[in-house]
Amino acid sequence: MVLQGGSDMNLKGPRSRKKRMVDRSNWRPWSELPEALLELIAKSLCAIDYLMFGCVCKGWRLYVAAQRQEFMASQPPLVVLLSSYARRTCYFYSIFDQRLYKAILPNLVGKTCSGVYCGYFVMLDKKKSADSQIWLLNPFTRHELRFSSPPNPYFSFIFASLPTPSQEFVIIAIKGGYPFLQFHKSTDVNWTVYDYTDLFKGHFADDFRWFVGGAVFKGKIYMLTNHGDIGILNPNSHPYVTLLKVKGIGYRSCGLQLLAFEDKLLMIHRYDTVWQQIQVYELNFLKMEWVKMQNLKDQALFLSNKSSGFSDMTRWRGSQQTMNCGGWSVSQRPKNCIYRLGAPVEEYAIQFLDDIYPKSFPIIDREDFMDMMEESLDVPLCCKISISDASSGAPFWYFPNLCSSVDAIYDD
Repeated sequence: MVLQGGSDMNLKGPRSRKKRMVDRSNWRPWSELPEALLELIAKSLCAIDYLMFGCVCKGWRLYVAAQRQEFMASQPPLVVLLSSYARRTCYFYSIFDQRLYKAILPNLVGKTCSGVYCGYFVMLDKKKSADSQIWLLNPFTRHELRFSSPPNPYFSFIFASLPTPSQEFVIIAIKGGYPFLQFHKSTDVNWTVYDYTDLFKGHFADDFRWFVGGAVFKGKIYMLTNHGDIGILNPNSHPYVTLLKVKGIGYRSCGLQLLAFEDKLLMIHRYDTVWQQIQVYELNFLKMEWVKMQNLKDQALFLSNKSSGFSDMTRWRGSQQTMNCGGWSVSQRPKNCIYRLGAPVEEYAIQFLDDIYPKSFPIIDREDFMDMMEESLDVPLCCKISISDASSGAPFWYFPNLCSSVDAIYDD
């Protein structure tokens, strides 16, 4: 034991030379710590600490693996700070606990992160070639998958597991403005390109309808168009997409996004890029129409260019937020709340579904942010790469509750 300054222990007088006898008969290895105590320790941990907790010994690792899905469901989203020029380093930051964690990943040189889906970073080659690959990396579980690049242009991806005896996956590539979808099963040699031009024939604006996103919901892959139309994609049968008779929103928008959360299929509409006005719709399956939501209640919406999603605040363990900026305060765990990452990269904004004016707060001190980015670079700072370029790669959200399993699709 090291005595700290200010100790009131009396150290005067001769010290006994007799060795203290220690009774070790009741000692037990850490691996034998009762599960009740492991559970008590885990309750005080955040997502990153929980992963480190499992590295202590085999017994703790088994406990963490068994309880991981339930534990991660209780964690709020984290901000990912990842430079476009990172070697192996990225950072996870909690805006609620103001805690920063450094993560060492496999070699990231020559890679860029295009988004996050089901807890996987979607990594692409910066320089495209015939051998370019899509690299899916789960930073929490360290599971990796690789697919060849699609033959046609793409912008975003959907990722799902297949109902097969062996673990198989399918990845879908989407590109707005192009009348085709591309998908690739992990057992396939080539990508399947599906031209859906004929799908929208008969619509007055069929030349201007295309899929802009999708989500896996209750075992099916739902696809969303720029008019709010909904279709179901089945990679095992042709025609691959079946349109549902859903009343659209009545106009075209490039700011639509489809999200699945618990028992709801939701559409996000960002219809004003200046004031960041946002509308949220829920698909009513009985009436087959989009119903505008007036209140998110205990569900918080997290938006960023690379990843978005909902999180149930009632399930968060111990995370609190107290903010005051320019006289504008937010009580702990506000309801009906939207958290948005964007520009400038070192800030996040909070707004409410019924309030169009967001308030911004710093994610982290600007100088500390720049120092972190410089430390993670795969090239030294020089006249060719400025610190602002090095810190490029806007922050995005990571959802611990999605890291433990991949959304599965099922045959009817």
